[in-house]
Amino acid sequence: MVNGNPALILRLNGELDGALAVRVDKARISGISYVRNPEKLTRVESETPLTRR
Repeated sequence: MVNGNPALILRLNGELDGALAVRVDKARISGISYVRNPEKLTRVESETPLTRR
């Protein structure tokens, strides 16, 4: 989760490259954002295991 939205953390050669977040509204994707700014990615290093609802 990034900013309360489901997200993928992307790594390149083991290093954090970016975060792809998907905004969902009423079970539909309503927005996609990709962040590569290293200053904004400092807190996304922790992992959250995926679970099924």
